[in-house]
Amino acid sequence: MKPTSPVLSTLLLGAALGCALPAHATVYASYSGSQLGVTQRTDALVQTNYFGTGVQARGLALGANNDLYIAAGNHLINYSTSGTLIHDMAFPISSINYTDVDVGGGHVVASYNGSQQGFTVRDYALNQSNAVSTGFDISGIAAGDNNHVYLASGNHLYDYLTNGTQVTNMTFPDLGINYTDVAYGNNLLVASYAGSQHGVTLRNLALNQTSYFGVGFDIDRLTLGTNNDVFLTSGNNIYDYSLTGTLLNHMTFPDSDIRYTGIDAMAPVPEPDTVAMLLAGLGLVGWIARRRKA
Repeated sequence: MKPTSPVLSTLLLGAALGCALPAHATVYASYSGSQLGVTQRTDALVQTNYFGTGVQARGLALGANNDLYIAAGNHLINYSTSGTLIHDMAFPISSINYTDVDVGGGHVVASYNGSQQGFTVRDYALNQSNAVSTGFDISGIAAGDNNHVYLASGNHLYDYLTNGTQVTNMTFPDLGINYTDVAYGNNLLVASYAGSQHGVTLRNLALNQTSYFGVGFDIDRLTLGTNNDVFLTSGNNIYDYSLTGTLLNHMTFPDSDIRYTGIDAMAPVPEPDTVAMLLAGLGLVGWIARRRKA
């Protein structure tokens, strides 16, 4: 009997297992300046949708329910990914400025500067469960697993618990380094830095560096992608780099007054029909294997 084509077998196996084929991320980025809103893009950075917000966002994070959160002034705002307003939480002290926001571990966490310095821990409806005073300005925040919260501040990276306990304070010896943002995923931390050097550091959960790469420009925000990559924003530019420092994609918005102020990425969720096709594919691979034994 003629054996099954190796190409066909590979495609069927990839379809059946799902993870054997590359997962393509959907990227969301907030923008401020001459326009105010959120752009939705493919992982090749091609825009597929956008919506206006009317606020100067300073951070963006995708939620758990086809939604996203924006930090803007003394507001934390929850939108659907199509742009429908869900919640708008305004802190009563106008001198508070939320500098970044992230979602993870069942929490929404947001950093704030101004008349107070610290981070807030909230549920998905933006009701506060705890507030932690840190005594220093925070430029970026990331929600980790097991109630960990990671902070970027000057030449420091911190690990806190949501109850306010400080776990680790990593101080880079060069005072000219400023960590601008931090992101978490799959037991990996990435942080962007500007100042005397420009690049991305990769660290374990003890905040020990495992690798790094330079980029040659100031990075405003970053997030981990779904294919061993990281998305970066710098002014009116968005970049996609591999975790080894290879530039994969880059786009520049034609209006130089636009600044991308927050970014997050998510993997696609298979539709029910797709899941059924994957299961059918798994059965077909098994049938092929039995036929080849005949």
